[in-house]
Amino acid sequence: MARRATKIAEARSANPNILLLDAGDSLVGDQDPARKTQGRTSVELMNRLGYDAMALGPKDLALGPQVLRTRMAEAQFAFLSANAIEKTTGKPVATPYIVREFAGYRVAIIGLSAAESAAESVATIVVQDPLAAAQAVVAEASGQADVIILLSHAGPDVDQRIADTVPGIAAIISGGPGAQAAPIVSAVTGTPIYHVDTASPGHAGRLLGEAALVFSPDGTLESQTWQPWTLGPEIVDDPDMAAWVTEQMGQ
Repeated sequence: MARRATKIAEARSANPNILLLDAGDSLVGDQDPARKTQGRTSVELMNRLGYDAMALGPKDLALGPQVLRTRMAEAQFAFLSANAIEKTTGKPVATPYIVREFAGYRVAIIGLSAAESAAESVATIVVQDPLAAAQAVVAEASGQADVIILLSHAGPDVDQRIADTVPGIAAIISGGPGAQAAPIVSAVTGTPIYHVDTASPGHAGRLLGEAALVFSPDGTLESQTWQPWTLGPEIVDDPDMAAWVTEQMGQ
């Protein structure tokens, strides 16, 4: 993560108009201290890196509503899901989307969760159909925003259907299986789908994707470029982050 901090700092130095986003399953993996702290250290790490928002993936939802509420209270960024619902209350587990003034645009960032896998083991959470949720929340957010970005952990097939059938999405940041070296661009709507990394045991977080999006004054996407970065040893560790990681690993 010390290399990630360096790369993010370089990007912000080159362009102040940076959104740092995550498509989910980033709170708890197969390693400590994230596993031992139920994602507390992951949230602190993301706070330190200056994340803006993350979608809730199935492993995140498997922590359960009570733990997630604690993690949300600790976070300086938004937890998002438009389709994860608490069974007992019928209310969303997290905020469906946020709208931010950014680079002269009103930008809506929407989160979608997976409708299967680990989320099904959480008796208190139901994950509604992500395609239907995307249709509804994009229609709602479009009245409040110039640009819509979707953070989706719904899976590559669902993300493709969303890109093809739900107009008005500038870009989809995809999580879960299905990582691609280059973006998939919908032939129907022109919406790009970016998916930089699929985590595997002991190997999460070693890639970082950088999308550069250019918009017209009305918020129409005019062009996009995509660069996946491998966080290898040629990238110098950020010393403050390296010291913090070493401290956490020693606990």
